[in-house]
Amino acid sequence: MSEADNKETVRGYLAAFNDRDREALSEYLADDVVEHGIHEELHGVEEIQAFLDRHFEVFPDYSGSTGAVVADGDTVVVRYTVNGTHSGEYRDVEPTGQTVEWTGMAMYRVEDGQIAEVWLEEDRLGLLEQLEVFDPPAHLRI
Repeated sequence: MSEADNKETVRGYLAAFNDRDREALSEYLADDVVEHGIHEELHGVEEIQAFLDRHFEVFPDYSGSTGAVVADGDTVVVRYTVNGTHSGEYRDVEPTGQTVEWTGMAMYRVEDGQIAEVWLEEDRLGLLEQLEVFDPPAHLRI
């Protein structure tokens, strides 16, 4: 697969993610996909979809937008921004009803036209600040 093909695979996956299209998600993900996530490591399409189901319960209007997309061989890196309304319990934080936004980067390894591995990094501290769970000391604020 070319780098352009790999980028299109990732773009298709992200569109299916935003559309909550479980069938398309499973087509873009290899059966033995591994996601090195923010809080846990997920193995296989079913674990990833179950995690997403829980995530969409917490942020039911969750939506992401893609910034930069860069490919190098079988690896595609995406910078993104997401937002959603905090409507369910998140990490022991009761629903606040607040609309929040955070940024992240994901690195995807594409193999034979499917996503075989994912690494995620997100600004979850910024999310906790928006949920008013964490207030950084004044000397750390920018």
